[in-house]
Amino acid sequence: MYLFVYLLWFIGILLIFQLVMFELQKRKVDKSNDMNWYLSLNKPFNYNRTGYMVFICALCYGFVMGISFSFSWFFYLILFIALGIVADAVVQYLTLAYGKKRCAKQIEEAQYMKDELARLSEAVEVEDHSYVTSSSRYDELDYLRHYIKPTDHVAFITADKGKLAYEFEPKGEATFVLEPYNEVDTLKYPESPTFKITQLTSSGQMPFKDNKLDIVFCRNCTYTKEEVNRVLKNNGYYIVNQNGTANLKEFVQMYMPFKLKKTWDAYTCAKSLEDLGMHIIEKIDDYGTIRFNSVEAIYTYFMEVSPELADINKYQVFYINAMKAIREQHYFDLTTHKFLVVAQKTGAIPQV
Repeated sequence: MYLFVYLLWFIGILLIFQLVMFELQKRKVDKSNDMNWYLSLNKPFNYNRTGYMVFICALCYGFVMGISFSFSWFFYLILFIALGIVADAVVQYLTLAYGKKRCAKQIEEAQYMKDELARLSEAVEVEDHSYVTSSSRYDELDYLRHYIKPTDHVAFITADKGKLAYEFEPKGEATFVLEPYNEVDTLKYPESPTFKITQLTSSGQMPFKDNKLDIVFCRNCTYTKEEVNRVLKNNGYYIVNQNGTANLKEFVQMYMPFKLKKTWDAYTCAKSLEDLGMHIIEKIDDYGTIRFNSVEAIYTYFMEVSPELADINKYQVFYINAMKAIREQHYFDLTTHKFLVVAQKTGAIPQV
């Protein structure tokens, strides 16, 4: 009888603690709109904390009772562990049952949206270009046209398989493509005496001699600033257009929260180039939004700009949250952040 009362008392204490923690977690989830959390409640009970509870109970028992190797010490240790596991299993079951009852509406809504996404991911063709992008503060190609001259040697660092470099007009005397991530599509963009396809060396260096280029144009690619400075002629220009820290932050914060600790914008980029002795001519941050009225539009957008992010199954939580926002307010906004920096190599020695 004493053990039964003790077990009920232990279950009661644990249950109150678990329910308080559940409500705190639910409040946090409601703020973040994490519908996947509700989906996790819609599952059969499966107790899998036996090993954890054995360790915790043994630790607590040893701390309170001390270490002894008598028969009674081992007997009560086993009894204590058994009571702890039973109590924890009962509490876990009751908490899950409470959660299903407490969040029945949210669970039903999350399951419906999950099923909708499953149908979307199985569709052969999904295309919706109805999303609206806010106007940009600048056009990086206009800046390139402003600085390029007919006699210039220009290198394009892009991730478009050579498309921009091949189609850009007016060209200089020589155009070089440096594609760091993909192979250039030579069928669409064949080489010629004035159009050359290059790649990084095995040591990660740019494949140009010192002071070779008049302009280096970089769009949405990583770069080594020392290499850019090396290959530019004195008074040559470096034009960089990249996505900043806040770009697609609604997605990034969900899957890569630690990558937002440092700021990457026009000012930090310009500062890093100034440290090499470059003269900063222009630096512009451009913050905007992309408004979607359907999940199909989000899928279409990512298929065009970053196909990996169009994986609905891999990024299900993001797509479910976006669908929830569209159902509630008829749209979903993604933040955009890009920046432009135009720097000129002066030949000056940077101050240490």
